[in-house]
Amino acid sequence: MKNLKKLIAVVLTFALVFSAMAVGFAATTPFTDVKSDAPYASAVARLYALNITNGNTDGTYGVDQPVTRAMMTVFVNRLSGYRNLAEMAKNDTPAFKDVSKNYWAVGDINLAAKLGLTHGVGNGMFDPEGKVTYAQALGFMLNALGYKNLSWPYGVVAKAQDLGLTAGLNLAYNDVITRGDLALIMNKALDQQMVTSYDTNGNPVLGNKLISKVADVNTYLIVATPDVDSSVPAGQVSVLAADSNGKYTVPMTINAGAVDFNKYLGEVVTVYSAKFGNPLSVDVVTTDIKSFTATTYPQATSDGYYFTDASVYARNNAVVVIDGIKTTLSSVYKAIDNGSKVTLINNDGGNGYNYVIVTGATAGVDPYIVKNNVVSGAKYIDNAYALADSLGNAYKVEGAVTKATDIKAGDVIYYLPSASPSLPVIYVVRNTVTGTVSQISVSGSTTTATINGTAYTVNTLKATVNPGDQGTATLDKNNTIIAWTPVSTVTTVTTNYGVVSDSQAPFSQFATKIALAKTDGTTAIYDVVYANVYSVNNTAGKVYSGVAKNDIVSYTVNSNGQIDSLSTVVPAGTSYTTKAFDTTNISSNVLKIGGTNYYVSPSTVILNATVDSSYKASAIAPVKLSDLQSDNYNVLKLSADQYNNLSLLILANATFTTTQTVKPVVYVTGYSRVTTSTSTYTVLNVLENGVAKTYNATSDLGAVANGVYELTLDNNGNVTTATAVTTTNNSKTTEQLLASSVNVTIDYTNNGIKYTASGTTYSNLLDPNVVVIDATGTTPVVTGLANISTSAKVDLYTNSLGKVNLIVIHN
Repeated sequence: MKNLKKLIAVVLTFALVFSAMAVGFAATTPFTDVKSDAPYASAVARLYALNITNGNTDGTYGVDQPVTRAMMTVFVNRLSGYRNLAEMAKNDTPAFKDVSKNYWAVGDINLAAKLGLTHGVGNGMFDPEGKVTYAQALGFMLNALGYKNLSWPYGVVAKAQDLGLTAGLNLAYNDVITRGDLALIMNKALDQQMVTSYDTNGNPVLGNKLISKVADVNTYLIVATPDVDSSVPAGQVSVLAADSNGKYTVPMTINAGAVDFNKYLGEVVTVYSAKFGNPLSVDVVTTDIKSFTATTYPQATSDGYYFTDASVYARNNAVVVIDGIKTTLSSVYKAIDNGSKVTLINNDGGNGYNYVIVTGATAGVDPYIVKNNVVSGAKYIDNAYALADSLGNAYKVEGAVTKATDIKAGDVIYYLPSASPSLPVIYVVRNTVTGTVSQISVSGSTTTATINGTAYTVNTLKATVNPGDQGTATLDKNNTIIAWTPVSTVTTVTTNYGVVSDSQAPFSQFATKIALAKTDGTTAIYDVVYANVYSVNNTAGKVYSGVAKNDIVSYTVNSNGQIDSLSTVVPAGTSYTTKAFDTTNISSNVLKIGGTNYYVSPSTVILNATVDSSYKASAIAPVKLSDLQSDNYNVLKLSADQYNNLSLLILANATFTTTQTVKPVVYVTGYSRVTTSTSTYTVLNVLENGVAKTYNATSDLGAVANGVYELTLDNNGNVTTATAVTTTNNSKTTEQLLASSVNVTIDYTNNGIKYTASGTTYSNLLDPNVVVIDATGTTPVVTGLANISTSAKVDLYTNSLGKVNLIVIHN
């Protein structure tokens, strides 16, 4: 008995290690009922490797088998490293009346009782075959971790949830736990720190992780793997162990086991291994790690290599792994370029960083688009770029693929051997985007193309992209378009209507311009396809050469933005006829015009032209069927078939009774100018009612400063004017509170705001939906009333009821 107590005392002694769990365990087990893709597979595999479970005698683990109280004590003892103690306790008198001396788990039950892990079920009974519930299993785990005095059952379940032990499980606390679900809980418990004591405030003091009681624990600095250094044997890792002074200077190799040590190059890690076995998992000890995207290579100085992007130095003797190759920084630092991903590691606490990891280092190398798949046995890419050096040593392939035979036509490669013999790497990018170019924007020397809602920079020396183009963009490592492949599409012809504002008609080969006032309220200048022009004596073409100013025309536009068909629908000077409209049956798509019923369909076009006293049109706009009323309208054009199916109706100077136009008041956060093949217009980025939105303008609005604006929208929701809201030029009102005389108070009781301006105190009611925008930073953001300090400078904006509905905090 004395020996047992001494052994318990020894096992309960441990050192403190603080770090973060970094890796899981591969799902390899001998159990026939544990499939490799099962959610509990990796958990069972690690428990097996740590000798916590040996499964059943029939070769199964028993994933669906209910856990008994006897099983639970066995698992807890083994998790705590007490397997040998349980063997010793078999010879003690049974601790409970219902556990016989020859019961298979008597030693574990005796030990659990002596350690206070269980007190049985009362009356000296243990109920070894009783089923364990979910909450009870969590309680056993928390006891093993050292947590005490938790309320039952909710305090137990809550603490287990806080520690992450319940992740991936959806059980009621009284549900019987299975061995598969228990494996998940135990596996998570292994990665938790144990409670060594409680401080004076009752907070737990944490020590080693539970896994440290069942695994061999060592700490190393990871130097290299076979993937980055061919001198390291396969399946092993080059490391530095600590010397007698705690410095990592002792070189050695260890087995890699189940851990991908490429993830921890240059870092000090604590390695947990099966007893006398391979590594199972690691904790990262190093904390001084800096990662960033470079814009240029570091500057070589006497102090080391200075990375301007991070304002830090790497030491002159720093180890570097660049695109999977371990080398020296001095030989490859100029390969680091814009877009390179850099991680700097300081693993010994000295000045500067002593380990550098870089990916995508391609300075001085132009991207090349592969034309043909690389096949097995190939020595070159496209018969141009060698895959190995003159001695037959294969160049390393990194990036999107890691084997030469996985390089496919359309991939982008950066062929680094040509630029740096010390960097024999072929860096592969496989990134394309397919869609329609919705807009092209030019800002200074930068051109961007928007495809599927995302803007991409265009290398205009390598790719030509136009608005409306459909195809596939090939992207380099920085997501820049370096090639554009158009796709063949079936063109859908859409007939448009407009008014001729000006024209070079009669068209000639060198005079094919026409200006049209379009139905969206904009005016655009088009080229016409001259080959399609016809005259009175030549009717083979599709573009009528005799169009005149103020004609109402129909037209179509090809994929190049050119008009390829053009016809006069209503010649300038055509008078209109006033007709009576009856909309009684309009809900049934029947419109009576001049006593005749016409049938309306979704393809029916209804327009309203603005004409002068000479019957010359200047503008045209779409009309909704719902806008028409039983009234008299001027009809310029009515087209219907023999069955009175209405295809086109053009009215003149019609007015409609509509609801009052709502002019949204917004806060403009930025703008851009967009140029298409036919026009230039402004795009406004705004906050409206606290929500970020984007508005397109019908024209170029010029520079639009950040601030509050009232927008006027056309029928399509596009901005025609943006008027800055001030106290003098708008129906909205504003009051700017000056820094020298501000005392802002929110009256939550009366839903109001009080403030002082120019020495006078004012108060206003707040609109229930008031929006607060903080414009003190670089990017305006929506915030709350509680974030308005008494000394804040604010602009107040009121609605038509005089209530404050917008507050802008500014510097």
